[in-house]
Amino acid sequence: MSKIVHSVLPAIIMAVPWLAIPGAVLWGKKRPGAAKAVYVGCTAATFLLITTMYPRAMDGVVSVQHLVEVAPGINLAFRVDTLGFYFAILLSVIWLLTTVYSLGYIRTRETRYYCFTAINLSFCLGVAFSANMFTLFVFYELMSLFTYPLIIHEETEIARRAGLKYLVYTITAGAVILAALIMQYYYGGTLSFLGHGTLNSETISKPVLLIIFSVYMLGFGVKACIMPLHGWVPDAHPAAPSPTSALLSGVILKVGAFGIIRVLFDVFGIKLLGDLGVALPMLWVASFTIIVASLFAITQNDLKRRLAYSSVAQVSYIILGLFLLSPDGAIGGLLQIAHHAFMKGTLFLCAGIIIHETGKRDIREMNGIGSKLPITMLAFSVAALGMMGTPLTCGFITKWELGLGSIQAHRPYFIAVLLLSALLNAVYFLPIIYIAFFKGDPMDKLLKHETSRTMMVPVIIGAAFVVILGIFVTVPGLPYSLVKIVVKALF
Repeated sequence: MSKIVHSVLPAIIMAVPWLAIPGAVLWGKKRPGAAKAVYVGCTAATFLLITTMYPRAMDGVVSVQHLVEVAPGINLAFRVDTLGFYFAILLSVIWLLTTVYSLGYIRTRETRYYCFTAINLSFCLGVAFSANMFTLFVFYELMSLFTYPLIIHEETEIARRAGLKYLVYTITAGAVILAALIMQYYYGGTLSFLGHGTLNSETISKPVLLIIFSVYMLGFGVKACIMPLHGWVPDAHPAAPSPTSALLSGVILKVGAFGIIRVLFDVFGIKLLGDLGVALPMLWVASFTIIVASLFAITQNDLKRRLAYSSVAQVSYIILGLFLLSPDGAIGGLLQIAHHAFMKGTLFLCAGIIIHETGKRDIREMNGIGSKLPITMLAFSVAALGMMGTPLTCGFITKWELGLGSIQAHRPYFIAVLLLSALLNAVYFLPIIYIAFFKGDPMDKLLKHETSRTMMVPVIIGAAFVVILGIFVTVPGLPYSLVKIVVKALF
């Protein structure tokens, strides 16, 4: 039984990003430097405050805070367990990197951008810290709505169409999640996260349980971009600014996956999922998404659109690992949340530098770009090799654990999906690396400084994490140590 302590820290952490808004509004035009300093400072402070919860997370201590009772048995409340801390610390790191990067990238409508980015950080933390499905739903929907201004930030016709498509998908998905939430409360009597499943097959019929499960998967599957619910992703990523693309892929898509994780672990529980027989169908859905999205990625010539389809495929690694219903599979799935965030976040930030410095988005026009942007393309190559599952990168660790999980679950044939996915990743990433460094005339003379430091530093750090997480896997404080604690408690 986990030790529970009462703490106001979750609410304080969520409030800190909001402090950036007065600075952005008051100083955005007259003193933009000061406004940006406040914005970066609030994001960094949020990260540092989250790190203070690390000892509790490693010890399995749960921090709780009750806010308000909305209705009998329905509360707005926070509960920070090891899983919630893991997601919160990850998203705060990715947010800090993209925050620094955006200082050199965002040049228009800066006040609006910084305000909505800060608000979204707070709402994403609300999802991570949720004590029950109602609280998660509230912050999930707020995050979804306030992501819209980030997608349409450049206000082009393409951006507006992508934003409208995103709204249609996300509002519909929200209504579906609400229906599942109502059914869970009606039949289960509680929406609380207790560290184990709360629905019971002894008091609820199997058809009802299957309906609740299916409705939840449809709702959260939109953000987790499970095919065919992924339609908004390939349009939103190319339309949004590159730092927003990094957040969409590194964090926002993972919020959908995090919702699915809570449904699996805290609504149904591993045993009940096994009894319901839903694991195998979901494994095939995840495998279909991984392969078909990868095939779509190969056909895309727009760099950000190729990366978007790649994200659709890679997020389903999380689903695959979870539904293996084995300890190693769960480790692989949970590790993918962090590993993909650093790999794909780095790739989108590199894509942003390419577009920012050369104006080129079409991969066929990038011959010799490695001579103009050597550090950027080296970082891109490291992240791409990670996506392929190359040894000494974090992508290899994910695939290794998923492979072990497949054997552990007595479903070794899913290793073939992992191998085929790695091959397809190579097919759509290696040509980019090849034409950048080895094809055509150099695009330009080697530059002393290929772009601003505020954009280069996050890219270098992101690429470094791809390697660090692939070599120093078991070092305390890195994702594996936290994931191990989560999985041990479940199995």
